[in-house]
Amino acid sequence: MRRKSARFLALVLALVLSLGTVALAAGSLSNFQKVNTFQDGQFWDVSSGHWAYSNVRSAYEYGLMKGESDTAFAPDSSLTVAATITMAARLHSIYNTGSENFVQGNPWYQCYVDYALQNGLITGEYANYDAAIQRWEFAQILGRALPDTALQAINTVEDGAIPDVAMSASFAPDVYRLYRAGILTGSGTDGSFTPYTGILRSEAAAIVSRMVEPELRKRFTLSAEAELRPVSVSSLPGGLSAFLNQFY
Repeated sequence: MRRKSARFLALVLALVLSLGTVALAAGSLSNFQKVNTFQDGQFWDVSSGHWAYSNVRSAYEYGLMKGESDTAFAPDSSLTVAATITMAARLHSIYNTGSENFVQGNPWYQCYVDYALQNGLITGEYANYDAAIQRWEFAQILGRALPDTALQAINTVEDGAIPDVAMSASFAPDVYRLYRAGILTGSGTDGSFTPYTGILRSEAAAIVSRMVEPELRKRFTLSAEAELRPVSVSSLPGGLSAFLNQFY
């Protein structure tokens, strides 16, 4: 009788421990752990003085990005469709399960494409996976890798505040979500997104680093109201200045 009770208790304990492990793994930014060791000088084209050095290091250590070769990262190369899907699949898998166990085949990216299709990271096949990804596509795919709870808003970015992203655009919700979470910051003083341009591998490293490390996310505010600056009459051409001085 005692043996049966002991076996029953051992079984219950094992079940509780296994459930606890699953609970810890499921849906958490804490699932991202540094699994690779980055050595100084690992990539000859990303020195310690490179603006994206720490981002490349983080992306590599978390297993989200690799070099184009063992010794080169190619920071100024355009990110491809395949590389974008690969990062999104790794992000989604690690966040939800605590690991990523993809087995590459031929072509190497097919396992990531299959996973992305199964988990709604992409909605269909691409004609060319080696093509450069456009920024709006990148935002859509990467944004689907993590839920709202992992991308909570820390910034005030009003609707219509991003000058080159119309609210009617299909990708607007994804872009605004990443701006508000401090993942994307835009460029220039007005926060332009330039949705139809490509994205560099160094820029992608900065973005995925912010996705897994909330302390790296950027804080800012974008208002939809245009800033009206007064024009100095004296700064205008002579004839026009003289004319306007009649009224000011």
